Amino acid sequence: MKISAKFAVVLAAIAIFGAAYTAPIQQHKLKMRIAVAPLEYRESYFDGRFQVPVEFRNAIYEKLVKKLIDTGRFVVLEREAYDELVREQQIKEEATGESRRGKIVWAQALIKGNVTDFILRRRGTGVSVSIPRFGRIGSTFTEAKMTVNLRIFDVDTSEVLAMDEASGHATSTSFSWSGGIGSIFATWSAFDSSPLGKATTKAIDQAVEKIVKRLQKMPWSAKVADWDHESGEIYINAGAGMGVRPGDRFDISRVIRVIRDPETGEVLGKREATIGVIEVSEVEEKFSVAKVISGDGFEVGDIVREARARGW
Repeated sequence: MKISAKFAVVLAAIAIFGAAYTAPIQQHKLKMRIAVAPLEYRESYFDGRFQVPVEFRNAIYEKLVKKLIDTGRFVVLEREAYDELVREQQIKEEATGESRRGKIVWAQALIKGNVTDFILRRRGTGVSVSIPRFGRIGSTFTEAKMTVNLRIFDVDTSEVLAMDEASGHATSTSFSWSGGIGSIFATWSAFDSSPLGKATTKAIDQAVEKIVKRLQKMPWSAKVADWDHESGEIYINAGAGMGVRPGDRFDISRVIRVIRDPETGEVLGKREATIGVIEVSEVEEKFSVAKVISGDGFEVGDIVREARARGW
């Protein structure tokens, strides 16, 4: 009976603690805004006998963008917005280390890809022999390969965050070369179902996996778009499209020091200081309105980050 009584006391204590303590709710995933540059190709492929049509290059680029969006982790700037980002900002940081206030578009990271392999060729002896149980040995087959060198940049500083390579390979014993190599570019469906199209899809799938892996280590952030001192409202350039919801809390930070290489001028790093905390009250598609929980003197361009855990 003595043991049972002690056990009952323990259960009662657990029940009281459980009623008083509510475990923190796992915050939903916020989408990172990124810019994707059109893939760069060499001037000619297939020994200079054929060049990849512009419309097919664009279609491959759009496939990469779509697959990145389909991960549910990113908001990808439209092609026109990317061009504007490059033209207006040149992916360069200002001397202060803060983003330019007049910036038309903004992204956390820029992804550039350089296609180093885009190959379709024949392999084999050209002579085949049928062997029971093993099929035809020595027959000609078609081999295709696509390789993309990836570079991921910090948009504010131009720092290379990561470099990687994605590659796809495909073979076929039934692919027809009738009409020459150029026949695979007759239609998009012809290309997509060809060994080269399948190798391209594999390379893009691998590229997306590596981009996700690299960028998941980069903390999500947005920027203060406007600040009304009288009402205490802050507007941030992230809304429902980036996964922001009412009730979300964010830290507001500011760059207080930029460390540069004295010889090259390269940005080696930045120091930030947290200057306040906000809580989102209203959400639109492209922006959100928040109220100030703590802090003051906010400025357009201040950095919005996911709030750090501060205990319970």
